[in-house]
Amino acid sequence: MKKILLLGAIFIKIVSCSTRNVAVDYDRDFNFELNKTYSFVQADNLGLNDLDSARLFSSIEKGMLYRGFKQSNEANLTVQVKPEEYVSKQQNSNVGIGMGTGGYGFCGGVSVCIPIMSQKLNQNYTVSMFSDGRLVWEGILKIQMPLKASPEVRAENIQKGVLKMLKDFPPQAKK
Repeated sequence: MKKILLLGAIFIKIVSCSTRNVAVDYDRDFNFELNKTYSFVQADNLGLNDLDSARLFSSIEKGMLYRGFKQSNEANLTVQVKPEEYVSKQQNSNVGIGMGTGGYGFCGGVSVCIPIMSQKLNQNYTVSMFSDGRLVWEGILKIQMPLKASPEVRAENIQKGVLKMLKDFPPQAKK
């Protein structure tokens, strides 16, 4: 019985996990080594709550600083962030409970299937970098987590997602 409870707890933990998907594209002719300063384009309303917005910008700033880029009023790169947030319902999986009997020449069984529905918070961020009005780098980050995720989980997901998005930033110059 303890094994069943342990497996059930592990299953619930796996079902409630967060995911982060990243896609990146950039101008292969642009030399990022010569452009080490950036500034943010401030949008009036990002559509995020102030806490998630602060988490996102802080994560981008840390990631850029770690890669040798500095925020400046007279920047070479302009960073624009376009977020999207929505709640989705999804059926993650089913739990099946089965019983059966069997004997030589005769088998029988009963099975019950219970769908598990959960609401997920989906946050999609498009981070674009421009130089003189020309798009030179774009990263898309998609995060999915439980709707009622704690502030720690939200901050961790945003931080890990931004780090994943900036993992290979800046791209190597064309040789």
